[in-house]
Amino acid sequence: MRTEKAAGWRTAVASALGLACGPSVLAVMTFGMFIAPLHQEFGWPVPAIGAGASLLSLTVVVVSPVQGMLVDRFGGRRVILCSAPLFALSLAAMARLPDSLPLFYLGWVLVPLCGTGLWPVSYLRVTAGWFDRRLGLALGIANSGIGVGTVLVPVLTGALIGAFGWRTAFLGLAAVALAAFPVALFLLAEPGPRAARVETDGDTLRTAATRRPFWLVLAAFLLLGAVGTGVIVHQIPLLLDAGISPSTANLVPVALGIALVAARIVTGWLLDRFTVARVMTVHVLGGVVAVLLFASGPGVPAALLAAALAGMLIGAEFDVLSYLVPRYFGRRAFGRIYGVAFSVFQIGGAVAATAVGVSRESHGSYTPAMLALAAACLICAALFQGLGPYRYDAPEAPRPRLPEPARDTAPDLGARDGETPSASGR
Repeated sequence: MRTEKAAGWRTAVASALGLACGPSVLAVMTFGMFIAPLHQEFGWPVPAIGAGASLLSLTVVVVSPVQGMLVDRFGGRRVILCSAPLFALSLAAMARLPDSLPLFYLGWVLVPLCGTGLWPVSYLRVTAGWFDRRLGLALGIANSGIGVGTVLVPVLTGALIGAFGWRTAFLGLAAVALAAFPVALFLLAEPGPRAARVETDGDTLRTAATRRPFWLVLAAFLLLGAVGTGVIVHQIPLLLDAGISPSTANLVPVALGIALVAARIVTGWLLDRFTVARVMTVHVLGGVVAVLLFASGPGVPAALLAAALAGMLIGAEFDVLSYLVPRYFGRRAFGRIYGVAFSVFQIGGAVAATAVGVSRESHGSYTPAMLALAAACLICAALFQGLGPYRYDAPEAPRPRLPEPARDTAPDLGARDGETPSASGR
């Protein structure tokens, strides 16, 4: 029993390490850092370079359901081991990029495709297989890797670009990506026979799609994708519009990153004690405050508060998704259901990244777009409140058995005639 517990927690930590050097960090969170050097070297228009990020997101939309199917069939560890070298190779290939926008776009299709097995669901399904009563905390630890990577990897990337150029930076990211292979090989463990007994319980994807909670989850994560991406992509331009200096505006996302790391652990701990509806309602209402502050053209203190609240919401999203799938639909099709929701989340993000920018150009201000995101947060809160009770709840913790009280063999002198003496002797 202790051996299984140790393997489970070791797997949660290994998942955090793997996610810190996966495409969620190395591709998504660093993309913007290459825009300026590519524009400077090749003279490509900035919007044309930014279109690569849209291609990345659209590829993830296609890849996620496929990944979920592979993980459900072969297990997360095998899929990770196959994908890690390919993903590292795809990043290294970007260092050889010639002056060709079509090849640049092809590269940002191949990078997420080669990293198919390294998006979060592979790690989260393996981790979830070891836990039930402490599932939330375990998933929070695993998901914290993305937050830690979000804080550290951009610093590394910026240092490499500044010292050696963008081509060397891609090689550095490839080296980091390759670290996922030994982590999975030596530390990540699929659930053993005892822990895996519940893996066959639950709905198929087709059955889940007939249930109301499935569509509520998809609608909620479509909106959450829009809110999170809209804030992450546009927060610095928004702060510059508000009159904050570029040097200060570039530091504000650090508050978001720190809050994101904290949210991973805190949300996981809360999910083991409160329902998904309660936990996400609190985070989403914090998101309402965040985007309203952004809408007001904030000063530095308000901007830091808004970034922290947004980070708490963004940090909670995938803890909640990976927790609610086994609670509402069981674990049988964990990968497939998670993959579909992740794809919908990416669609919301892709739409918001463009729509918020268009709104800024049309109105001359980010305020209308931020107000729309505040409304999206309120709708999310209502959607989570409609989920209802869990269908696959965590089992009650076993109560310790108290020893049977000793029975007195001597007659109870205090007993009345016709009464049976009590076990306690009273």
